[in-house]
Amino acid sequence: MILIHKIIKTYLLVLATLATVTISEAQTPGEQKLDPSGFVTKYDPDFNGIGPKVYVLPAPRTKKEELADSYKEKTNFYDSISKQLDFQNLIEGYKSTSNKGFILQNIKPLPATDAEWEALILKLHQNNNQALSVGIANEYALELIRKGELSKAIAVLGTGMNGTTLDTDWSVLQFNLANTFLLNGNNKEAIAIQETFLRNATINRNLNDQADILVGIAISEAHGKNYRAAENTIIRRAIPLYNKIKDAKGKVNAWTTLARIYQVQNKHTEAQWFLIQARDLALTRDYGNDLAEMEYMLGYSKYIQQNYKVAKLEMENARSMASLEKNKILQLAISDKLGDIYLKLGYFKEAETALEDYWRLRREIFPKSDVDL
Repeated sequence: MILIHKIIKTYLLVLATLATVTISEAQTPGEQKLDPSGFVTKYDPDFNGIGPKVYVLPAPRTKKEELADSYKEKTNFYDSISKQLDFQNLIEGYKSTSNKGFILQNIKPLPATDAEWEALILKLHQNNNQALSVGIANEYALELIRKGELSKAIAVLGTGMNGTTLDTDWSVLQFNLANTFLLNGNNKEAIAIQETFLRNATINRNLNDQADILVGIAISEAHGKNYRAAENTIIRRAIPLYNKIKDAKGKVNAWTTLARIYQVQNKHTEAQWFLIQARDLALTRDYGNDLAEMEYMLGYSKYIQQNYKVAKLEMENARSMASLEKNKILQLAISDKLGDIYLKLGYFKEAETALEDYWRLRREIFPKSDVDL
């Protein structure tokens, strides 16, 4: 009887030892929890019978992780947004011929198709009405640019230049042609036309045209990565001319362009200094149309410098201004960066809303790139 008690005691001791080993193998101090989420409520770590091996379950993805992945997936599209902003600036800076008012009053409606535009220009040529045909060619080129047909617009502007004897209208088409070349990636052609334009403006002593084209030349120099020359062209050549003729709006544009050139070089302290000068001057002269983009650029520089709290305030101001202007491409650029700022600051609800705004605007502006994340 005593022997049986000893055998039972020994057996129980062995079982206890095995159970301890089993529990230790299942989860030892410092190891990852089997179910961090707490979803599994009936798992018994003491069980060592027949059945599948228990695997460690990953923790559920956080809202921050899900949003971070969504923002990463759209990062590469930012270049397309920047190019669209350049495209918009080209249209806004497009110059009109001296007879645009007459054209809009007397040619109603304007041609609706390429064939109609070309037929009208040909008819005016045949009637020796060169001045009007040049004005029509300039308007036709603008419509082509709006449709994204830059190469065709370049051809129309080139033909129009050959048909005018008026220095003012010839200069207008030349200015527009240079900027269209630049946006189309034809940097050498743009610079050649800009230099010709500058020589003519100098001969005619037109200080306004000289200053405007110098800003254009600076942009071309920056596209060629000749940044120091671009900076000097604006600071030492264009700005003194704008000061001389007291052209505050031209000066605001020059300073803003200079800020962009600094941003491309990652010189954000310098960019912000000139943006503040431009913004202050624009405010004193009530140039409201330029303020939203300036505020966005200020916020962008702060974003790159990782000063997210200030960047947030400036981007939110820019968003309000762009909304009032109904500037949708700028709203898209702002939503892109503002959402990322919210994410970095831990404002996940705002980041989610900004992402929704981003996709709504992107689908509207770039319908062919509509790919749901």
